[in-house]
Amino acid sequence: MTGCNPPLPAGISSPGRVFRRRLRALGLSLCLLLFVTPAMAAKLTYQVKGLRGETKDNVEAFLNALPVFQERQFRTARPKITESVQQALQVFGYYQPKITLSRYKNAPARVVIEVDAGKPVIISRLDILLEGDAGSDDIFSALLDKLPLQEGDPLHHGKYESIKADLGSLGLARGYFDAKISKSQVKVFPDQGTAEIYILFRSGQRYHFGEIHYDATPEALRLIRPLVNIKSGDPYLAIRLAEMSQDISSTRMFKEVDIRPMVSQAEGNRVPVQVTLSNRVDHEIETGIGFATDVGPRISATWEKPWVNSYGHRLNATAKVSQPEAELSFDYQIPVGNPLRNYYSLQAGYQYKDINDTRSDLTTLSVRRWTRQPESWDRNVFIRLENEVFTQGADKGNSLLLIPGVSWSRLRMRGGLVPDWGDRQQLTLEFSDPYWGSDISFVRVWGRSRWLRSLGEDHRFLLRAEQGAIIGDSFSLVPPSLRFFTGGDQTVRGYGYETISPRGSDGKLLGGRYVSVASAEYSYRFSDRWLGALFVDGGTATVDYSEAWKIGPGVGVRWVTPIGQVRLDLAVAITEDDKPLRLHFALGPEL
Repeated sequence: MTGCNPPLPAGISSPGRVFRRRLRALGLSLCLLLFVTPAMAAKLTYQVKGLRGETKDNVEAFLNALPVFQERQFRTARPKITESVQQALQVFGYYQPKITLSRYKNAPARVVIEVDAGKPVIISRLDILLEGDAGSDDIFSALLDKLPLQEGDPLHHGKYESIKADLGSLGLARGYFDAKISKSQVKVFPDQGTAEIYILFRSGQRYHFGEIHYDATPEALRLIRPLVNIKSGDPYLAIRLAEMSQDISSTRMFKEVDIRPMVSQAEGNRVPVQVTLSNRVDHEIETGIGFATDVGPRISATWEKPWVNSYGHRLNATAKVSQPEAELSFDYQIPVGNPLRNYYSLQAGYQYKDINDTRSDLTTLSVRRWTRQPESWDRNVFIRLENEVFTQGADKGNSLLLIPGVSWSRLRMRGGLVPDWGDRQQLTLEFSDPYWGSDISFVRVWGRSRWLRSLGEDHRFLLRAEQGAIIGDSFSLVPPSLRFFTGGDQTVRGYGYETISPRGSDGKLLGGRYVSVASAEYSYRFSDRWLGALFVDGGTATVDYSEAWKIGPGVGVRWVTPIGQVRLDLAVAITEDDKPLRLHFALGPEL
């Protein structure tokens, strides 16, 4: 029969049209049945017993890679199924397993694979020979001292492959561009339960940095000179090039930074390095929009001129506007040597604030000398001139202050968007005295510390503490920008932004001479993107610590996005009579 149209018997006359239609329909149904029946046939599935952990996972991965077998193909598929399980077990050194295949009577497509893996073969000999300059390289010696496999360990083919990969990648990172593994062999003796591993790594000579070629403008070369951490003749290290590229990119003066070794142009054992830099454009403008429960919706705009002159001076201006605040600031930076670590900053700004019982017009001019140390303390020595016209509760004033001071800060963090370890410390000390033209005399000190630690992969603990004090007379003349307030998303949740403060006889906020804040938070990671949190915050802004601390416990959720954590917290102000609830929303880093 050809196709799906069965021939009609000869001699059918026109009165037999009904019979012809019925016969044709029956033929089509038979054809469809022939096609559909195989597709609906049960496929073999597998259930592995007797194993657990990564061994079971690997066996299941091998089984999933098998061709699709139908139930009727079980007998012919048995050898392939058994072989697949054996290969999966050999990865972990099990070379003499006992494997039994069976099927459920009421579900014959379900194959039960019972496995007794037995004992793994043990590495009786591990020989890794380094030939060439790598034989006297201490870093290679350290690698061999910390191999994932040692004599006496069970054979693990994955770890064996990782040893070879580590040798190759370390060779490239340290300039052994001719290196190769000329011999790699695993000998297994199942009857003896042992295995022997032989690897011969021929590194050849180690290359050194050669001449450095620059494709950059003269002003760019002048700026990056302190950031060049290699010189001709130094032993090659890929990490040095990566650090140099990161440092130059971090200046934010270039739109393109390309640093690469020209291995194909090596002469002798010297590899030239090509450095290509492309300056950023003359002007850049960025705009942004955000929201936080402290200040509500906020818009911002930044204008930046990366290259003011050939000495690498830069200028940026920032404007921020929200319902209670408006701010305009200018920052002119002058590098001194290393542009990342040492520079002067000339700043000017204006801030208008009208929130709660504070109304302030603040104009500032300052000169700052920054000294930054990666993974250590940054120092900012400054002198600031500020004029503030203010109303704070019942206090009114127009202050002119010349404030010298110094601040230190340090940030350490590990773990990417959801760090598992880190801490941040900040300390500021500043002075004012009529001796140099200020209206009032005071010493102001403020510090904050945040600590993040983890227990395992899912349990995280965040601790915060803050303390500040103003020492001096005439507190009523201290402007609001220097007084202490607390409460809000970043301090004591459950309370409004900067609403914790002493109050005057009229009930209006006055601001405090002292501030103290403490917080403890526990978060649990449910998935890569979601965390839940429990916390309790407490603090006070006060004149004499006669007031009780404000306490705000609560719960929260964290959503991890490519631009940072979105934090949503619900806290209750339990020290208030009506125990109000407050929802807090914020975006940004925890530290």
